[in-house]
Amino acid sequence: MHEAQGFGPPLGDSGRARMTLLVTSILADSIGDLSSRAERAWAGGADAVEVRMDAFDGDPTELAGYLQAHKDGTWIVTCRSAAEGGYFRGSTMERVSHLIASARGTGAYVDFELADWRRSDNIRQKVGMAAATAEGRRLILSAHDFVRRPDDLSTLVDEIIGPHQAVAKVAYRGAHIVDSFAGLDLMRKYGRQVIAICMGEEGLWTRVLAKKFNAFASFCTLTPDEATAPGQTTLDDMIRLYRWKSIDPSTRVYGLIGDPIAHSMSPFLFNRWFAEAGINAVYLPMRVGAGDDGLARFLDGCVGRPWLDIGGFSVTIPHKAAARQWVGEGADSLSRRIGALNTLAFQGERPTGYNTDCHAAISSLTDAWGCERSDLAGLSVDVLGTGGAARAILEGLRDFGCRGTIYGRSPQPTRRLAGECGAAAAGWEDRGGRRGEVLINCTPVGMWPQGAESPMPAESLRGCRLVFDLIYRPLQTRLLRDAAAAGCRTLNGLDMFVRQAAMQFELWTARTPDLRQARELVTREIQRDTSP
Repeated sequence: MHEAQGFGPPLGDSGRARMTLLVTSILADSIGDLSSRAERAWAGGADAVEVRMDAFDGDPTELAGYLQAHKDGTWIVTCRSAAEGGYFRGSTMERVSHLIASARGTGAYVDFELADWRRSDNIRQKVGMAAATAEGRRLILSAHDFVRRPDDLSTLVDEIIGPHQAVAKVAYRGAHIVDSFAGLDLMRKYGRQVIAICMGEEGLWTRVLAKKFNAFASFCTLTPDEATAPGQTTLDDMIRLYRWKSIDPSTRVYGLIGDPIAHSMSPFLFNRWFAEAGINAVYLPMRVGAGDDGLARFLDGCVGRPWLDIGGFSVTIPHKAAARQWVGEGADSLSRRIGALNTLAFQGERPTGYNTDCHAAISSLTDAWGCERSDLAGLSVDVLGTGGAARAILEGLRDFGCRGTIYGRSPQPTRRLAGECGAAAAGWEDRGGRRGEVLINCTPVGMWPQGAESPMPAESLRGCRLVFDLIYRPLQTRLLRDAAAAGCRTLNGLDMFVRQAAMQFELWTARTPDLRQARELVTREIQRDTSP
């Protein structure tokens, strides 16, 4: 059983000095179900368990008895209304009665909705009694908005922590990752007095970085299927992947910016490298949507908050060209020539940008081909896609005398890229008639979880000497399986991924990771995720 943390009153200087709680939310319908799941949470590294009794089918007093018998753990009791994302559909007073019956005398924290707390003195008195302990009132007042980010969150927090002497929990849905800055700002300002969550994939870093800013708590779940809010990640990911136990106020922040990013193994690899090198840093996936200068607004927001301790970003689809424009004169010569970059470093007076895709791709290609770079002269290469990776590869191939043809969906960008890279342009509908010796897929078609798709008709692969798919998850895409069946040599994107990542890590840390070990680590992790 989990040892007592000794958490008393949530407010005051002594409260601020305590560690951020990593809370596992549990939707259990019985005491037996709760007990087994809670034990898993304690064993997995959770600091506290949230009992979502809006899913509990038993007698609330039975739950109170269980909590009283297990006071060596830190508990939060919540009976969330349907209006704020829960399952309880009774009246407000019925919900108050359930909270009192289940939490009073247990020493647990009580989480109650601010909107209902405002309704009457009677409600405030009853909920306050349920949250009363010998050490002080353990009360969390929550406000949820599943549609948008409220305009003035600081006013909301001030209302809660002032006269009500409670921890303020605000959770809102962001339309773009820039909305998550509001949650980070709150945690930096209020620390232990607040729980601030931007829900959804864009708000993941508000959950992981809560410990950096000494917020009251962050919430996770046991499995992806048991999430109690959008974007809630698992306990295992918080502990094992994002290194929760190692995060402190001095932790530097790195990440992957792009859309989509759920497939990426970069967080696994970089966090593993940081741990092995003893570097106080965390690497996070950051979904930055395209359009409306979203990338620039996000990066400007990071620059304007030096207390975030941003160390650098990997940049992927669809932002490689936009990142080159944003960094301006801070881009290295290769990135300027290519017109795209995949690496940003925030370690000097101003951000700098680099392209590690180009060298990584050419090295992977020559190794697979079994030749020197000089042997590429005259090679005919067909490239699918017109994004930043295609730009980098085409520039690298041109440097070594290859003849490239670009197949793109949009005629104007395809012709423009072809002209800039000294290649021929062709329509997407013409790719079936390709004639190159090498085919390189620079599109996301076939990427997990849409692994059954291929960017090329299988019959068009005959006669191709090598098919190079930049996708590495899955390791064997539909395109590569079709290519192997057609007698082609095949190369997935794993080697290129590891090479470009290692170059990024060296740019950020001046450390050189072991490439062979990295390939083995990523391969095992991908296989572990896809095993039955």
